[in-house]
Amino acid sequence: MALLEAPIELLDLADGESVELSVLRVLRGEVRIETRLEPGGKVVPTWRIWVPAADKPLGAPYYDVTSRTLQARLEPVLEQLVASGRRIKITKYGVAPTARHQVDFL
Repeated sequence: MALLEAPIELLDLADGESVELSVLRVLRGEVRIETRLEPGGKVVPTWRIWVPAADKPLGAPYYDVTSRTLQARLEPVLEQLVASGRRIKITKYGVAPTARHQVDFL
């Protein structure tokens, strides 16, 4: 996979925080992120999910999803979400690396 171009717009929710959005299109790639444990950075699989401007009025019009558990939850429905324009609500529970995400269809 190719490295995604900047800017990187990580979907970084706090415990219990939610975001509602529609998925316009998706690009799979990788991003280099720096963590406390790996200050030199590491490359992680990432889905760049474009959303309508109304869903994300600031910054680039997409979210970069690095959570593998969220990617796994979205994988079976991603094409349907793009085709239908159906809205979803993503809620994060817990903190990395054990955080989990709930996806509700609106």
